[in-house]
This record gives sequence, C-alpha cells and structure tokens, in this order.
Amino acid sequence: MERPEPLPLSEIPTITLLYKLKHLVADEDADPATLPTPSSIFNDKISVIRHDITLLEVDSIVNAANESLLGGGGVDGAIHRAAGPDLFDECEELGGCATGFAKITNGYELPVKKVIHAVGPVYWFTKKDGMAGQLLSGCYRRSLELAVENGLQSIAFSALSTGAYGYPSDEAAQCALETVRKFMEEGQADSLERIIFCNFMEKDQLAYYQNIPKYFPPVVPENGEAKEIGKEADIELPDVPTSEPVEDGQPEAKKQKVTEATDESAPLPEPKLATEETTKPAEKTEKPAELSTAAEATAKETTEKVEELKEAEEKPKVDP
Repeated sequence: MERPEPLPLSEIPTITLLYKLKHLVADEDADPATLPTPSSIFNDKISVIRHDITLLEVDSIVNAANESLLGGGGVDGAIHRAAGPDLFDECEELGGCATGFAKITNGYELPVKKVIHAVGPVYWFTKKDGMAGQLLSGCYRRSLELAVENGLQSIAFSALSTGAYGYPSDEAAQCALETVRKFMEEGQADSLERIIFCNFMEKDQLAYYQNIPKYFPPVVPENGEAKEIGKEADIELPDVPTSEPVEDGQPEAKKQKVTEATDESAPLPEPKLATEETTKPAEKTEKPAELSTAAEATAKETTEKVEELKEAEEKPKVDP
C-alpha cells in the first residue's frame, strides 16, 4: 500500500493562525496576572496538529520510545516500520536510554533528517515517587537540546507517555507546554523555526487546545497593531491532509482499527478550506481566508467539546 504524501512544514498551522481563525480561543476564566506575557514571536513558532507523525516533513520528530530503543507498539513501532531496518541497526548501537532522557538517530526512510528517541515515564510507577513530572519534562527539554545541538530548525513531538504508559493527557500537555515555554524564555530556542505538538488521539489534541492559551496566550491587537511586534503570521490556513493517521501510529492501549474507532479514538476531523473557485479574491487588507461552512462547523464542534469539558470540571459534585 502506497503511503500518503508527507505534510510539509509550510502547511502546518502556527497557533498565531489558529487564534486568528478562532480555532484556539483565549482562556476567559484565567487571571491575566497569572498568565505569561503574550508573545507573537513565540506563537509564530508553536504549532499543534492532529496527524500521523511519520508523515510530517520536518527536520526532526520525537519518538515515544522505550528504554531499549529497539521499537515497540504504538507510535514507536510505527516510526520504526516507516524508517526501515536501518533505524533499528543504529538504535541497537546506542545501548538503550534511561527514562527522562533522549538520544538521536538518522531518519532513514522517514521524511525527516533526524529521529529523537525520548523515553517517557510510566505514570503509575513514577507518580508515587513524585518523579513523573520531572522525568517527562526531562524528555521534552533534552529533545529540544538535541535539536539545537544538531542544527535542526523544526521539531515535532508525539504525545509522550499518554498511551500505554498511562500519563493523563491534561497533565502531560501542561508539562510539555511549560517546559517548552521555559526553554524559549531562556533564549535556547532562538535557532528553532518551529516546535510542533503532533497528536494522534483526540484526548491529547483536546488537552493541548485547553492548555495552550494558559502558556501561550494570544497577542491582543491594540489600535490595529499587536502589542508586541513579531514575525507576520501566515494568514492562510494550509491545506488540511485528507488521510487519517495510519493504524500503526495508534498508542498500544487502543487496539481497534481507525474505521472501527470509538468516539474517544476517532480522528478529529480537520477543517477544509474553501477552494480558490469558491472564495472571493483577497482584499488589500489581507484578511484571513474565509472558512467554508464545513470548516466553521468543525471549529465550532472542537470549541464546544472544550467548553463541555470546562463545564463538567466546574459543576459541583452532589452527594447521593
């Protein structure tokens, strides 16, 4: 079976664009005093997407590896299969990797230069010792360091430890976002063009949609200008991939096929843009491209799911 065409970096939307198109919305309940300073420079570097990570055409991807580095189930197995046997041979020479750390290899048959293998913690085993957050944060930080050290300009993270390792998606997303934010504030990510959070499961994607505004809030326009001047965001939403993530990329905890997936594991429909034939010519003010009716419905559905989760968390529990 022929693999779909890889998705180039230029077609992966930044959160700046997702805010513009209302796919991401500011956290209205958050106290502005507790939020980090909005940064258009940071928001132009961060992306979130639901896609098959083996089909991203970027400089590097981060594999959710085990300590042997020799492949396994879920995303780990999918990456090894897509890269071919040479990846296994190189990993075999690395002598494994400790939990909370990462090692780097070539990408081989993948559309990437390098694969960074990060060994995330098993949640229920490390949580009792209070080490889960520290170890997961270590995976993200070390992966970023390896990308910078090797002159890579883009890095895409899979959702580390949220599959068979049992890390709650909300906690994992917050740990990842906080670690990346600190790394950027320290000035260590200046050479990176893009940092991408690539999710396979809907629960992971929703966790990022809920938490991104807490760590990377939108830059509020003031008198038609942004409060902080950064790179101009691309105003057109890239074409959305038509293929669903392949079954190989599914975390081990979910065995069902994509076509038989439950609501929790069903791929989140991505918005489709109106084509050139159906959109009006761009105005001189370069407003964002109009979304089609299907896209608006998809964005509304995603927003409603996030709001439902918030309402469920805020409802007081009533004793029986």
